[in-house]
Amino acid sequence: QESSSTYRPLVILRPPLGHSFILESTERPPARRIRVALECLCSGEQLLGHPCFLHSSGGQLPRDQEWYLLDTICRGSYLDPEKVNRWVQMLVASAWLLLPHSRHCQLTALPSGKSCSFQLSSTSGLHCRIQMDLAVHPCSRAAPCGPEN
Repeated sequence: QESSSTYRPLVILRPPLGHSFILESTERPPARRIRVALECLCSGEQLLGHPCFLHSSGGQLPRDQEWYLLDTICRGSYLDPEKVNRWVQMLVASAWLLLPHSRHCQLTALPSGKSCSFQLSSTSGLHCRIQMDLAVHPCSRAAPCGPEN
């Protein structure tokens, strides 16, 4: 009914298989960083064909896979918020093109430092702003990411 609306969904990011997110804080706020740590997959997952990066490569990620997700969203061993925002914007923009609504609405990624922002504009003049707040869930094999977490 309004010509413009703003939506603010919270999107929880989970670590890739064989990794965990660890929140690290320093004594001076707001210096909080999220470290991405390797986990051992030797017991069960390796039987399912998932390699254990921790033991099979001496704790190093494969260097021949430049497309690897962590290279895309991390700076060193830590999540880089700007890289994560760009990656999520790219995923959303790619997925949008596959939806039937993409013929009637234009999705535009907006610059934003702490969240992923988009503008949806319809041919009828309706506008919608979506500001996705990204958060991580510190899950691991010890504290798995399940529907109850």
